[in-house]
Amino acid sequence: MREKANLIHLFLKTPTPIIADAMDGRNTLSCLRPVLSRTAIIGPVVTVKTDPTDWGTVVRALEAASPRDVLFIDSSGSNVAVWGGLTSRAAQQRGIAGTIVYGSCRDIPTIEALQYPVWMKGITARAGRPLNRGKVNVPINIGGLVVKPRDLAKADVHGVVIIPSNEVAPVAKRIKEIAAKERFIERGIKEGQLLSQLLSDFPS
Repeated sequence: MREKANLIHLFLKTPTPIIADAMDGRNTLSCLRPVLSRTAIIGPVVTVKTDPTDWGTVVRALEAASPRDVLFIDSSGSNVAVWGGLTSRAAQQRGIAGTIVYGSCRDIPTIEALQYPVWMKGITARAGRPLNRGKVNVPINIGGLVVKPRDLAKADVHGVVIIPSNEVAPVAKRIKEIAAKERFIERGIKEGQLLSQLLSDFPS
């Protein structure tokens, strides 16, 4: 449990660009922007695959999630909102770490006032309906990126990165190596060394 907690802490404090580097650029979603620009989250994913006009499935997923989980909603990038103020309030009450929506949200001032972390593709005033005919905790495919239940999602101002559950330990190891390299280069720059020379010490 301590090792798992240490890994989660490492991913939380590591910006998504470094995590993306550690994964050779894989599993990134830069098309999603945060409502709260200074917020970062990390947590195991509860996936939601829903019709672009169906927010009822989202409510079911919200109530199935555990504290510190991250909801990842695939509504096909729709311009109909499947997330808003009431769902944010309910998720915050349950201790959910945050919500990622490949689709649209509304009630942005309410989300900002709650300080609940949300990432989204778009903003709209139009809401769907509580149809509840989608699926929860199934693999979802976002433009070729497959997100599975219990994968780790890290999100910050740069976007979203998904760390597959079977890659957490090797990615963490690579993060530490990259962070050490960057600290060495930063120190060299401060000492007046040329960036090109410093980079040549670490060939790709």
